[in-house]
Amino acid sequence: MNKRYGSVNNWLIDIPSGSILHLVSGERKRLGEYQLKLLHILMQEAGRILTREELTNLVWERRVIGNNSLPNAIHALRTALEDDGKTQKIIRTIPRKGYLLEAEYCCFVEKEEAEVSDPEADDASLAHEPTEGLTPEAQDEPEGIEPQIKDVAPEPTPSDSVRVMSRAQRWVTLALLLMLSSFLSMILASRLTMHHPGNTLTAEEIQANVYSHIKLYAIDNEVNPTWEEDQLYGKLKGTLYTLNQMIKSQGVTMDIYFFSDNQTLNYTFSLRSHCDEKQLVMTLYHWRIDAQNLNNLILRETRRKLSEMATCKDS
Repeated sequence: MNKRYGSVNNWLIDIPSGSILHLVSGERKRLGEYQLKLLHILMQEAGRILTREELTNLVWERRVIGNNSLPNAIHALRTALEDDGKTQKIIRTIPRKGYLLEAEYCCFVEKEEAEVSDPEADDASLAHEPTEGLTPEAQDEPEGIEPQIKDVAPEPTPSDSVRVMSRAQRWVTLALLLMLSSFLSMILASRLTMHHPGNTLTAEEIQANVYSHIKLYAIDNEVNPTWEEDQLYGKLKGTLYTLNQMIKSQGVTMDIYFFSDNQTLNYTFSLRSHCDEKQLVMTLYHWRIDAQNLNNLILRETRRKLSEMATCKDS
């Protein structure tokens, strides 16, 4: 049975198999679910500029995502379609407007479904394909845009042979981490000052002594704080309780700093044990829309950083 397919630069879009198929060579490339959906939408609107907001709403449909999810997906599509991110012959970035897929590279073709379908594709293989969702995609590289989630001083999880450190090494490591923390605090303070001229911002500890191993700080206007109006704590307190129990069992403490600015939430946390420290900086857009997704994201990312921490051993 013939079916009508969209094609971009001789790459046929095969949504059921989660891939694109080259009409000449027969090569097949797999894409993430949202990458493929983005390509399909751009192809349907070829020749028209689509704003970042339009594409985000059409592709991710009210999900909580980061500011680099769309550029990452565009970067992945350019690579798959053999486009150049500098010349941008196929997918063009229109400064301060959005993205445009050049219509001259697009067409519709009639093909037999059996000819297009991937005989080797099954649910198990597709389950392992990278997809985009609430967090940035680890398989894609950002196009010079600051990522939504930024790992601070990432380190590979050390093997058991490396985990045993002398007391001197520990003190040097902790000193370096403290210097890094101070540097990050200075950067954060300068950014907040630039975005809010005339306001004196301060970090106020909230819900003190509620959690045994978590300290929570709201960064807000010193004169007229508004963090309570956002009701963020009310949305996260169940997750914070779960995290507190989790890190308590592993001898880890956590500091959380948050700052909300309209639809943007800046959420930073640091995890500390007596031999290691991990930090993560997140910028979340439209975070008020779905509290469940927000909680899932924070819980998942905290677990990820916790799993990267070294297992402390006495020398």
